[in-house]
Amino acid sequence: MEIEGVLDRRPEEMASGGGKIYLQVERVRAEGTDRAVRARLLVYVKQGRARLCTGDRILFSSRLRQPRRYGIPGETDQARRLAYQRIFETAFVMEPDDLVLLREGAGWRHWVDEVAGSLGAFIVEREPGVEGGVLKALLLGDKGDVPEGLNDAYARSGVNHILSISGFHVGIVFLSLFHSLYFVARRSEFLALHLNLKQALLVASLPVVVFYLVLSGEGAATVRSVLMIAGVVAALHLKREIEPVNAIMLAAFIILVAAPETLFDVSFQLSFLAIWGIVVLAQPLSAPFSGLGKKMRWLLLLAAASLAAILATLVPVAYYFQRISFVGIASNLVIVPLLGYGAVVAGFASLPLSFVAETPAEALLHLAGFLVRLSDTIIVSLARAPVLSAYAPKRLDILLACLALCAVTFLRSRMRCLFALIPLVMVLAFRALPAAGEGDGMLRAYFLSVGQGDAALLRLPDGKWMVVDGGGNATDAGSRVGSRLLAPALRSLAVRRVDYLVLSHEHPDHLQGVLYLATYFDVGEFWESGVPSSSPEYLQLKWVLSARGIPVRTVNGTSSPFAVGGAMVEPLSPASTQPPASGDANDGSMVLRLSYGKSSILFTGDIGSRTEEELLERGVSLRCSLLKVAHHGSRYASGDPFLAAANPRAAVISAGFGNSFRLPSRPTLERLQRKGIPVYRTDLEGTVQAVCGAGGTLEVTTPWGAF
Repeated sequence: MEIEGVLDRRPEEMASGGGKIYLQVERVRAEGTDRAVRARLLVYVKQGRARLCTGDRILFSSRLRQPRRYGIPGETDQARRLAYQRIFETAFVMEPDDLVLLREGAGWRHWVDEVAGSLGAFIVEREPGVEGGVLKALLLGDKGDVPEGLNDAYARSGVNHILSISGFHVGIVFLSLFHSLYFVARRSEFLALHLNLKQALLVASLPVVVFYLVLSGEGAATVRSVLMIAGVVAALHLKREIEPVNAIMLAAFIILVAAPETLFDVSFQLSFLAIWGIVVLAQPLSAPFSGLGKKMRWLLLLAAASLAAILATLVPVAYYFQRISFVGIASNLVIVPLLGYGAVVAGFASLPLSFVAETPAEALLHLAGFLVRLSDTIIVSLARAPVLSAYAPKRLDILLACLALCAVTFLRSRMRCLFALIPLVMVLAFRALPAAGEGDGMLRAYFLSVGQGDAALLRLPDGKWMVVDGGGNATDAGSRVGSRLLAPALRSLAVRRVDYLVLSHEHPDHLQGVLYLATYFDVGEFWESGVPSSSPEYLQLKWVLSARGIPVRTVNGTSSPFAVGGAMVEPLSPASTQPPASGDANDGSMVLRLSYGKSSILFTGDIGSRTEEELLERGVSLRCSLLKVAHHGSRYASGDPFLAAANPRAAVISAGFGNSFRLPSRPTLERLQRKGIPVYRTDLEGTVQAVCGAGGTLEVTTPWGAF
């Protein structure tokens, strides 16, 4: 349909390219009808930057889709997040040229967006490359030009807060502005005699900070900081005592009254927990070192504040991002002075100067760029430090952590605080202990819903873990299936180590997740068919395996059956390491039968009818309890003779919801139905769980349904 609407906020740029546009739709035209509507729509732009501003009216053509969960363990409920923003439909365009600008917007928000755009252009023109992208994030809150690898390095180093406009940035800008004005104003005898300079200049600095709030995108942490600053300034004028916890609570109250759904925003939660932890915990942590010298005491106070923020946000960070990094204590000691007190101050001073005096503005920006370059070098080195990923908290853990902070904050008596705190910390510590590694004597398979791709996780009878393929996107290498879907699923299921990482063949919808796991997870052994490939992603995978010293094992039809984890692996195909005669990599897929007592699962990769016929001619045993249907249910796979030889009691098809290939195909589904084989589909039912017993029992469920 044709969609016409007005942007209700500034477009968001994404590091992987493209961006997001939030639109108030006013008209839709479809099938000859034209009607007025009133709804909010999120439009994804796949590549390029949409140079649009708030208030612009645009027209474009697209299909509408409802946001939908994948149905995978540990998944972020994106549909729920969008619903909190009153978004129930999304659209997609390939590039900004697909959006027709009907009329430019007007008003102060449109003007602020134009100012932000011109300042962003000034930054990247004068300081091109990675440094310019980081400076845009530091000064304008636009992280679209920060490379994903560098962004991940900041996150692993525990200083990701530096890359967004946080309360720290606003505080630095406010204090720098106040001290600059005070330095000038105190030289005027008239002002010094007739005004309370400090109080007057604190008030005078507020409008600039409010403008900066709007200019930088009005993030939750920025709003919180501006409200707290305004509260403190008001308290000083009213001659009231300043209680930091009350200031935090006041800011949270105002934000939640205006927009209650903000409570569920991750940045809101982490921002308030971090500042709460700093206010409550930093002083007790630094108190034992109060007798040291001024410089040493300042460093220890900074370290204590960093540790306090990490402790306060430890549980939610592990819940949302599946990792904890204590290297942030050291990182903050270096990065906060370099970027916070250095690059932010120099860069912020350069922005207004760029309109009136470009030469000094460029000089300040180059200084900020040098500090960013230095910081990036340090961060990349610190990011190599190990992070903790063994703790997979639940929502109960977040509640316990918040109760612990409440105990420290509101129980004034030390004994009462200890009585409340010790049980909470003990329960948290007990829940953080990793589960025992021994198996339960069952073969468990999780066919993960990763979209139009294949990924299966198996827990072997002795407790070891095997991953067969990792999913991916054949048309979008930036889909990040590994970090977005696969890693949260594995950590949610308490997978600390992948003992056996298996790749059926080279195609991206099987390989991309495997590459991610090989890069970031502890992997015991990698299996492949031995069929050579020149695909860039496959060559990158081989480099990662070699660099990390992960043993590689060739498993194909020439291999003898072998035991792993209490189960038996029977490799069936390919019959050699030569490329398939058909030239189709699918025909070279690894086929293996994993058996446990009287139960067995047959993995078929993306094989087609030619390979099925070859397996039948060779007379290998295909009989299984559960069949992983080949090639996402393609019409050219799972023929009648093959199904008769396998004779499964159930079948699983891994496919993406509404995929453009229209898989699984109707003929394949009809063949399975004719034979009375129950079919479980990840596109309709989410992740499929199968539990196989040694006695031949099979239980198939879909506990993480897609809806």
